[in-house]
Amino acid sequence: MDITLIAIAIFILVAIVFLALYLFKSINKKSFTAEDGSVFDSESELDIYQKLFDKTKPLFSSDIEKGSASQPILGFDKSFISNLKTEGFPDLKTVVKYRKQIKLLSDLINT
Repeated sequence: MDITLIAIAIFILVAIVFLALYLFKSINKKSFTAEDGSVFDSESELDIYQKLFDKTKPLFSSDIEKGSASQPILGFDKSFISNLKTEGFPDLKTVVKYRKQIKLLSDLINT
């Protein structure tokens, strides 16, 4: 009986130690928060996200719907932005039609 009691006590003690280590690690973990509330583990990831967010923010602005139909935003046609935000690209014909716009978006994201 004494061996069983000692084994249970050691098990509980080990579990408490691992729990304490986990909680201590979680408390000391730094996180970085972007303007929109997105959370990142490192400052470099936050900087990359923030730059991309600032570059692409005009694409998702509500002012796009209010503006004129012919004026491009960041070089993108309004019809492309509409497809990007709501309708998507349902078939190959649509993708091919907007291939230059997709390439421009890719270049914007990757630079």
